[in-house]
Amino acid sequence: MDGTSGNPGADLKIGEEYPPAGEEEAISNLRTLHLKVHKISPGSTLRGEHPKQHGALWGTFEVAHDIPPEFKVGIFQEPLSLKAFIRFSNGRSFDDRDPNIRGMAIKVFVSDNSEGACSTQDFILADHPIFFARDVQQIYDFLVASSTGTAPDKLVKMFPKLAGYTKIAKDGPLQLSYWSQTPYQLGTHAVKYLASPSSEQDKKQPELTLADAENCLREAMIEQLVRQRIGVKFDFSIIPQTDAYVMPVEDPTIEWTSEPVRLATISIHPQAFDSQEQMSLAETSVWSPWHFLPQHRPLGGINRARRLIYAESQDLRHAHRV
Repeated sequence: MDGTSGNPGADLKIGEEYPPAGEEEAISNLRTLHLKVHKISPGSTLRGEHPKQHGALWGTFEVAHDIPPEFKVGIFQEPLSLKAFIRFSNGRSFDDRDPNIRGMAIKVFVSDNSEGACSTQDFILADHPIFFARDVQQIYDFLVASSTGTAPDKLVKMFPKLAGYTKIAKDGPLQLSYWSQTPYQLGTHAVKYLASPSSEQDKKQPELTLADAENCLREAMIEQLVRQRIGVKFDFSIIPQTDAYVMPVEDPTIEWTSEPVRLATISIHPQAFDSQEQMSLAETSVWSPWHFLPQHRPLGGINRARRLIYAESQDLRHAHRV
C-alpha cells in the first residue's frame, strides 16, 4: 500500500496527515477489544504493551551544537543537557530467549520556564525499523486473528510485515539500534527517530555473551553497568521525510531511507538500576508518544489510535495497583 491509500488522487505534502476512511470506527473497535483483553485478568498491573522491563536507566539527553538550522525546533532549538529516564523492555514474551520485539522508551525532562513546572518529551522506539501493520484496521484484524488461535505461519501470510519483526536476541539491549517506526512532526517537517550505539564511546564497550536464561537481557545490562561499570552512549538522530509518496506518513510498514541526521547524544552512566527502588519507579512511570512538546506532535493513524488506547491502559493499570 502506498502513501495515497485512503486518499486516491491526493496531492501529498511533506509533514501532512491523511486519515483513511473508516479510521474512527476502526479505532473504536480496537479500543473495545483492548479493554476486553484487560478485563480478562482483573487486578493485573502489567502494561498493555511491552510489559516486561529489563530496567530503566538514568541518563542525559545532550542536544548537539551543529544541528542544521531547519531542524532547530522544540527540544532541539539550542544545545542543552537534560535529564532522561530510559526504559528497555520486551514487546510480549517474558522469556528473553524467545523471539521478540524489544523497546527503548526515552523520557526527557524539559523545564517549562514560563510556569516553573516540569514537562516531558517522550520518544517511543523499537529494535525494528518498521511497524507490522499499515493502519488501525490491520492492527484490529491481526489481534482478532491471533486471539482466535491462527497459526503463526498463517499469520505471517496474512500480515507479511511480521516476517523479521520479532527475532531472537543476539546482543544486550545496550548494543541494539532502535527506531520510532511511526512518524512525528518536527516543526514543518515529518521525521522518524533513530537511537543507535555511538561510535564515540567514552570507553571500549564490553563483549557480552548472553546467558541461556530467562532474564539474560537484564543480566547483560547488569554485567555492563553494575559489575564492569562501563557506560554507553547512543546517537539520537532523525530520518527526515524527503518524499511524501515514497515515505508516507500513513503507512509505517514502509521504511524511510533518507540519510539520518544526528541531533543529540544519550549518555547512560554506570548505575545499580536493578535496585528495588529504581525498578519500582520504572513500573509506575508512564511513557507515551502523546507526552510531547507542541513542535513534536505524533503523526499517522497508528499514533492517533495510541492516544486513547495508551491512556485507557494506563488508567486501568494504575486503578488495579495496590
